[in-house]
Amino acid sequence: MAKSETLKQIYFDWLFKDYDFIDLSDDIVKINTSFYDNQFDSIVMYVEFLQNDEIIVTDDGWTISELENHGIYFSKRNKAHFGLLKNITDNLGIELNGKELFIKTSLEKFAIAKQRLLQGILQVNDLIVLQKSNIKTLFSEEIESILSENEILFSTKPSFAGKAGVTVQFDFSIPTRRNNKPSENLIRTIKNGNNLDRSKILAMDTQLLKNYKSNVEYFAIFDNETYPITSSVNEIKSIFEENSGNKIHVIQFTEFRENPKQFLA
Repeated sequence: MAKSETLKQIYFDWLFKDYDFIDLSDDIVKINTSFYDNQFDSIVMYVEFLQNDEIIVTDDGWTISELENHGIYFSKRNKAHFGLLKNITDNLGIELNGKELFIKTSLEKFAIAKQRLLQGILQVNDLIVLQKSNIKTLFSEEIESILSENEILFSTKPSFAGKAGVTVQFDFSIPTRRNNKPSENLIRTIKNGNNLDRSKILAMDTQLLKNYKSNVEYFAIFDNETYPITSSVNEIKSIFEENSGNKIHVIQFTEFRENPKQFLA
């Protein structure tokens, strides 16, 4: 086997490690992923096969139901909460049917839909911070406020098409120059760095953009004030180095707050 094929096989083995695909019926497949929700239960998705090679990839309403169990509701009457939810689903092309998050697509685009839905589930899960007992603002809003206060030009929720057309979304993009050429820094905010799933999916996302996004650097900002990182920072860096192929800078919130203009360097 050629070395390039060996590396490709290693990557895809890592990518799909601990994924289980189970036939529940002739038309429904259950997918147990290696990612976890706020209760440390495995995130589960379902695929329903329709006619004409169409499918629905869905969470079956689990994500929002779990948030409701924690007192977080997304009624249209609560414009603030519902607006945050719609911002996530609209940016990733996910539809809402009551509590259900789903994507209807063709069978050949299953991998793209699965990846988008997984990103959406993880982002919606992060809305657990809306609990009254939690902090009042989202972590990304704190970052946005500091960038604005320091007059740093940025855009929010930029999305890019990578390998096989899979859409990858970041929290912020900051334009800069590198080697006398226009460049940008792409930032992903991670609330709880002890949940290594977030680091793993960032590494996966940057890998999907490899060869599709040039002259760019990636940054992960961790909220070490609310969630001091008990797992080793070196472990996070190792995930990035082994599974990305791109340089991902690890920035802790306290460091970012002291020097937000480091992204302009």
